[in-house]
Amino acid sequence: MKKIFVVFLMILASVGFAPINGVMSTENTNIQWTTKWTESIFEQAKKENKFIILDLEAVWCHWCHVMHKETYSNPGVISLLKEHYIPVRVDQDSRPDLSNRYKDYGWPATIVFNSKGEEIIKRSGYIQPELMKQLLQKIINDPRPESDDIDDSEIIFLSDQEMIDELRKKLKTNHYSSYDQNLGGLKLFQKFLDSDSVEYSLKLAAEKNIAEDEMAKKTLYAAIALVDPVWGGAYQYSTMGGWDSPHYEKLATMQARFMRIYSKAYEHYKDPKYLNVIKDIHRYLKDFLMSPEGVFYVSQDADVIQGEHSKEYYLKDDSERRNIGIPRIDTHIYSNQNGLIIDALVSAYNATSDKVYLDDAIRAAEWVVKHRSSGFNLQDNLKRIFSDITEPVTVIESLKWIVFNMSWLERGFKHDEKNDAGPFLADTLNMGRAFISLYNATNNKKWLKRAEQTARFIDRHFTSPVVGFATSEASCKVCAVRRPSRLVEENIELARFTNNLFLSTNYSLYKEMANHAMRFLATPEIALRTLTEPGILIADMEINGTKEF
Repeated sequence: MKKIFVVFLMILASVGFAPINGVMSTENTNIQWTTKWTESIFEQAKKENKFIILDLEAVWCHWCHVMHKETYSNPGVISLLKEHYIPVRVDQDSRPDLSNRYKDYGWPATIVFNSKGEEIIKRSGYIQPELMKQLLQKIINDPRPESDDIDDSEIIFLSDQEMIDELRKKLKTNHYSSYDQNLGGLKLFQKFLDSDSVEYSLKLAAEKNIAEDEMAKKTLYAAIALVDPVWGGAYQYSTMGGWDSPHYEKLATMQARFMRIYSKAYEHYKDPKYLNVIKDIHRYLKDFLMSPEGVFYVSQDADVIQGEHSKEYYLKDDSERRNIGIPRIDTHIYSNQNGLIIDALVSAYNATSDKVYLDDAIRAAEWVVKHRSSGFNLQDNLKRIFSDITEPVTVIESLKWIVFNMSWLERGFKHDEKNDAGPFLADTLNMGRAFISLYNATNNKKWLKRAEQTARFIDRHFTSPVVGFATSEASCKVCAVRRPSRLVEENIELARFTNNLFLSTNYSLYKEMANHAMRFLATPEIALRTLTEPGILIADMEINGTKEF
């Protein structure tokens, strides 16, 4: 989750301004962009003897717009693309499978494929016109694929979910060595709120670990600088080695991260500064990212004028900003982001006992259940349950059981109203986390049953054969996501979610799912790929009962 080059790419994904609803502009390029990532693209490439270039963008990304205006308007680039390539442009927020696969390559990410679906090159961030022409011509001259991926097929995964002591010690060492003793946060040029690091420190601070207590407080105090003092809401990160040079895009995921971790901090410390952060995030959500129905949009751009940085704009007060204009908002409603925000709102309710947070969480959850549910076909569920049953009396008894235990049925969640692909793990997982949080806060078993339904959907659709859970189902036989990724961060949250479900139900399936994820996370080649992964230590504490202090 915190690979050094992952954080480095943040500087490439600078602030930007995009049209409402995340629709990418194609003006002034003379390039006929395909906007759907499907199997048919590769069939067309084979028929026309062309390569495929994927321009994977974020609608709020400054350098995506710069590259569009400069690189893809260059006559030489246009000529090479028209003759030898099928150009495809996709909003990464709309396709979590592509986003998760290529997020290490920045926004924009540029990937070139041959007609067999093999990745020839992958490049991160802005590419200047002359360099792009050289790159496109090089591929034409020598289309052999580069090989720079880590191959998981040779890893020997653990047969048990218990981490070995040596790995646990190394993860702890990485946690301490990656911490910035002077400024708080991680010891990186870009400063952002790493919620797993702070949550791990809070857990140990609760056990009277003085060093972790100081680490948590220093980071929490420092990260307040990323909260907009006028409108509220958290900026994504800061550059220049400190906390006071923010990039001004505001993402729903970042609002959820801040609200959740500052709620946990306020619950522990009762510091009014942390309460103010909770209120500021909530105020921003209500004023800018909440739809009339009470669910939440994806992001708000930073710049009022596309491609122009807006530092001076954010120094102004409310009326001055509004007189200039309000940066537009991507008004897609994704299950993924809404699940995160619902869970954060419940955390705020738990910390403050203010029912306004719980009411907002319940309203959003009910809307997502009504408008984004999938995989709740009764006939298919019954067919699955009874596939191995032959005795009529058993069928009758099972039917009676199902009537009173509807949690047997699966319920997954679509990403958007209409999807080009999916399902995606994050949509169902984050809604499941929201449901178990609502159950723990309200003791209403409706939420527990819904959480169980999501777990069963995850078990059926995303379980990898050996260890761990995949970020999506394979969406095609040829394209890049025919081998879906297993993400460390998703497996951490899945392990914690299903373990929580097991503690609430004592049903063995959920414990098995937690262990299946932990076997992936507890494998050294996976756990030590990154700068620091305290989330694995948190999951280890909760699932295996280890003490880390």
